[in-house]
Amino acid sequence: MSREIPATAGRGERVPSGADLANALLRATHTLRRFAGRPYRQRGWSTPRVLLMLAVEEAGSPRIGELKKQLGVTGRSITSLVDGLEQEGVLTRHDDPDDRRSTRLRITGKGHEHLAEIKALHGAHADRTFGVLGAAEKMLLLEMLERLERHVLEQTENPDN
Repeated sequence: MSREIPATAGRGERVPSGADLANALLRATHTLRRFAGRPYRQRGWSTPRVLLMLAVEEAGSPRIGELKKQLGVTGRSITSLVDGLEQEGVLTRHDDPDDRRSTRLRITGKGHEHLAEIKALHGAHADRTFGVLGAAEKMLLLEMLERLERHVLEQTENPDN
């Protein structure tokens, strides 16, 4: 169920074009990404490090190559990240029983503690970020973003549209 807002809603201005909306969304996304990394940087953690830990947790015991593709990083980058996390004792490498050429990752007990801290920081920071919106605005924003995502996914799955 979608809610259309009148063309002059809020500011009495012209209806923004698709390019206006795309540019605003890209700017907001860029700003949000930079701001979202702040609590991690304050603790000396890089955003790629945090994303890697979250991806390993989500996947269970993923192959390094799978994570490389998922995170969009080079082999050298992921190896450096994994080396550092392994030295800190938050990740371990182990052989893949299905493919002797592959290595899988596993989160250690210390790593799970680290993830709990990451999630707490993320939750508090996200609540602060979106605290400017009221409950109805949050619900509407989520609905609109999900609708836009579905639409874009449909376009990529069916390029003839």
